[in-house]
Amino acid sequence: MPYRISWEPEGACRTYFGRVTIAERRASFDAIAADPRFDRLRYVLTDYLGIDSYEVTPEATAEIAALHIGPLFTNPRLLIVAVATRPDVLAAIDQFRSYRFTQAPCQVFATTAEARGWIAAQLAAPA
Repeated sequence: MPYRISWEPEGACRTYFGRVTIAERRASFDAIAADPRFDRLRYVLTDYLGIDSYEVTPEATAEIAALHIGPLFTNPRLLIVAVATRPDVLAAIDQFRSYRFTQAPCQVFATTAEARGWIAAQLAAPA
């Protein structure tokens, strides 16, 4: 399993490493969205920096984007945050965003520190 999910007080941090397949991306999504803690999360931070390869197709990205509709309906406060620098991952994130299936904020940063700083600022902002 080339991912690890760490549960934090207000969020979940998913870290991918090694060779990441479409099936494993789906499994990690399902693990987070199906968890009883999901509805209380304020963010999901996904770290792509440790991957060696990333299996992606336009169809798989469209499917995963569509799968976000239901969970984000039940938890509309969720922030989607990625840490990535690989062109293939960045292109998949751009494709994900282009579908506009949800209104959830979706931000990408080059470093974990930048991502966590943005998350902290969002959580501190008045509702």
